[in-house]
Amino acid sequence: MDEIPQELVKSLMDLGLLESEAKIYITLAMMNNSEVKTLIEFLGISKPNTYESLRLLEEKGLVSLINTRPMAYQALPPEIGLEVLLKTHIDAKEKAKKIFSIMDKEKFVPRTSETLWNVFNGESIDYKIKDMIQNAKESIFMISSPKYIKYLKNLDTDLKSDIVIFSEISSFETLKKQFKDKKGNFQIVNEEEMINILASSKTKDQKQFEIYKEALLMIEYRNMVMLAVDDEELLYMPPMSTDSLTAINTTNKAMIILMKIGLMDLITQLS
Repeated sequence: MDEIPQELVKSLMDLGLLESEAKIYITLAMMNNSEVKTLIEFLGISKPNTYESLRLLEEKGLVSLINTRPMAYQALPPEIGLEVLLKTHIDAKEKAKKIFSIMDKEKFVPRTSETLWNVFNGESIDYKIKDMIQNAKESIFMISSPKYIKYLKNLDTDLKSDIVIFSEISSFETLKKQFKDKKGNFQIVNEEEMINILASSKTKDQKQFEIYKEALLMIEYRNMVMLAVDDEELLYMPPMSTDSLTAINTTNKAMIILMKIGLMDLITQLS
């Protein structure tokens, strides 16, 4: 058998297996079944570690003991084994989510003060946007680039929606068609037009207009999103070009109202 790909080992570890468990499962899956002695010789894992890993894999339902003398095991086919691992993660997530929802924060830990901002980075930003939209009960207020509109695909039609999507010229017409039959207050704004309106609103002097417009053109609008849900929670990611995306999140009513007022002014100008 060829050397076990380390990338495959890491993938299984990401799904919850220990390294020794991952290597043993991969080997058994490729061999279909094997004596324990053969696994030890092939993988170079210690005898106690091999037996413990097999015990844990058996508990997870990924391998089965098929012979006792000599001891031999058989693995679930990968297409089934991966589904078993995934279901374990999903079940654990739902259980943890349920427990979190009924825990009393005040009794669990003493709180000294309310946190004004929470910070989200990288992929967690997308998860947070998806979670906020899915759990919206009354309203959604959103100003965003096309990057995040995928989370609006199954938007509840009973929600009060105020959504502005700004795009580059290349995707402008496509977005207009995509939102043509959507309910609520949807606007598709050409990115260049938005920049001109913003620059004009800040100055009437032509020289200052050009300076302000040049600064606006350097902003990375593809990264921007401002999402307010039910006037109870807000997420904002500034339109900046950085290697690591960062968004701030708050449930502070004053901050939500102030940011919405400022951006509502922008929406009025773009209308």
